[in-house]
Amino acid sequence: MDEENQIQTAPVEQETPVAEPVAEEVIEDQDDDSLPFPRARVVRIIKSEIGNSKQLRSEVKDAINLWLGNLLKRVAREMGDTQFGSVGLADFNRATKPYDMIADIVKDQERIMLACQKMGADADHINRELARFFNVLKGEQ
Repeated sequence: MDEENQIQTAPVEQETPVAEPVAEEVIEDQDDDSLPFPRARVVRIIKSEIGNSKQLRSEVKDAINLWLGNLLKRVAREMGDTQFGSVGLADFNRATKPYDMIADIVKDQERIMLACQKMGADADHINRELARFFNVLKGEQ
């Protein structure tokens, strides 16, 4: 039994693993107080649209965050121009309507450009027909 007690009471020497210095990873998506929105959320939204196969540069993350903040300020100023004591959904819709209409304006531009090209072709055709008609009247065929 003495041997058992000696084994139990004998200090056990264990090798403690030496902690190797690990390079701290820089977390790209830390929130920055100078940015209007949480950087991680903005990056998550962008990556959901462009995919994870592309790397997003830090300056792009900051630039789009600042741009979104400025856009929000413009919309807020426009909503603040309401004549009522509170800002309602109608004020929000009025303030965001120009931004919602951009896609429609681009489609309208394409449609108008095609219509102008068709009118130009029609005008050229009419011009040729009139020239031929007057040449026949003058006898110049």
